[in-house]
Amino acid sequence: MPLDHKKLRQDAQRLQDARTASPLGQETTGATKVIREALPAIRQLREDGVSWPAIAEALAAQGVVQGKDRIPLTAKRLTALISQIEARGRRKAAKKANRDRGDTAMRPAEPFKRLTLSPDLASSAEASNVPLPSTEDDLRRAAFEKLQTVLKKE
Repeated sequence: MPLDHKKLRQDAQRLQDARTASPLGQETTGATKVIREALPAIRQLREDGVSWPAIAEALAAQGVVQGKDRIPLTAKRLTALISQIEARGRRKAAKKANRDRGDTAMRPAEPFKRLTLSPDLASSAEASNVPLPSTEDDLRRAAFEKLQTVLKKE
């Protein structure tokens, strides 16, 4: 069956627009979104001394559920969701801070410096003018002479 690419594009765009806007992808119950929006109030309740189970029961009484089974929110799940939300906020802040750093590759701190070999490894200009030995024995002697500086006993 031939595929109508134009209709596919239209249908995909319509379905994408119909999806709920969520910074974490598709949310099944919306509990994360509700808790994210209520996080300042939840923090205030904790400062006032209200326990996690009481907060979870109050949220469940207002219809906040968890999972596909839609069971009422528990204290353990509430604290897990809050930890995930806070961790995501920290990661997002760290990522933003890395982007805002002044010493990134976009603005080099120092002018470009050319790398050079150490003097021990640099070839001398004299060596480049010397004709290459032609026999195997000459090659061995030349290599041995180069190694004399390394093999020299003190």
